[in-house]
Amino acid sequence: MEASIPLSPTDPAHPSPDQLVDRLLASGLRGRGGGWFPAGLKWKAVRAEEGEPVVIANGAEGEPGSFKDRYVMAKRADDVVRGLRLAAHAVGAREAIVFLKGSYNRPADALEAALASAGLDGLAVSLRRGDDSYIAGEETAVLEVLEGRRAWPRPKPPRPSAVGLEGRPTLVQNVETLARVPAAVDDPEAYRATETTFVTIWGDVRRPGVCEVPLGTPIRDLIEKQGGGTPDGVGLVFPGGPAGPPLGPDEIDTPLDPDALRAAGTTLGAATLLVVGSSACPLAVAASVAGFYERENCGQCPPCAVGTASLARILRSLESGGARPRDLRDLGDVAGFMSGHGYCAHCRAAADVATGLARRLADAVEAHMTSGGCPEPGRRHPDPFAPASTERAVVEAAATEQLR
Repeated sequence: MEASIPLSPTDPAHPSPDQLVDRLLASGLRGRGGGWFPAGLKWKAVRAEEGEPVVIANGAEGEPGSFKDRYVMAKRADDVVRGLRLAAHAVGAREAIVFLKGSYNRPADALEAALASAGLDGLAVSLRRGDDSYIAGEETAVLEVLEGRRAWPRPKPPRPSAVGLEGRPTLVQNVETLARVPAAVDDPEAYRATETTFVTIWGDVRRPGVCEVPLGTPIRDLIEKQGGGTPDGVGLVFPGGPAGPPLGPDEIDTPLDPDALRAAGTTLGAATLLVVGSSACPLAVAASVAGFYERENCGQCPPCAVGTASLARILRSLESGGARPRDLRDLGDVAGFMSGHGYCAHCRAAADVATGLARRLADAVEAHMTSGGCPEPGRRHPDPFAPASTERAVVEAAATEQLR
């Protein structure tokens, strides 16, 4: 991530915009904001549009437990700025914006210092800050905030690549993605062969925090070698935090890879890997995930606002033992409706996660319904996705210490 590519349209050592796009496509670099979409295709889409393009570096990290973007901005700000400069050159932008949460003071200071010392070749770059809400990091909600409005996602299409900030073609790229761009375009083949990614590992592990590992690392190795293992064994693992259903203890040899995890029925998302120990009630964690989606919906789309509240109510009743058989049918009906609606992924992800949890935890659901509550009274009932949870406080403290 230390490469620096000079800019010139004249020879292969100083790639033109088209050459930069081709190199990025050849590297296979995919976005680290959660969707893992090929970054080169985003660049290509913006280049195809007419008008005055703009590039936005999205540092508004908001997933529960996630700290990797703040780590990248604070520790590798120069790489973020180099990647931003390359992205702007590739899409023909003369203006760029770095957007991050209002409370991210250490990353903001590092980025301001990197911008002050960088040769920007006439690129005008500003640093803008928004509120700390989760939804404010969604790429079209970022555009709304930058235009002075509430952080509500926009309906798509049109995509930001066609109609973005102030109606202009806009490239919105996650900050970790941008930090990887210089190495990716410098030597695409080498980058593809040795690609790494940042992960925030948190929950019931001995060493929570941010680490960088090769893509394809078995999740078991990540837990044991990077996280120091678990005090009471693995119960569940959420590779993408709340973005997808969990893996069971018999699935943790799955590689940390977006395609492998998709095949396993979940997602890597923003690589916010939550480990839940075997002493925790799995339905308590399921209710915690549903509570996160209910709490963080922006209220714009009725299917999402009403649907997330219904899913949370059902999963809480399953945890407490007050659910009826019809509640499981209702969960499927609500989630089925939500899957096809909503302006952003929040609605669809909530539905997918809820149904995935109900399916994967079918035995626990049946035991809770039969027993009228948790069949093992000695189990812990954590709420890791709550704003002030112990798990989130611990990883925030550990990751903050890594920045010192």
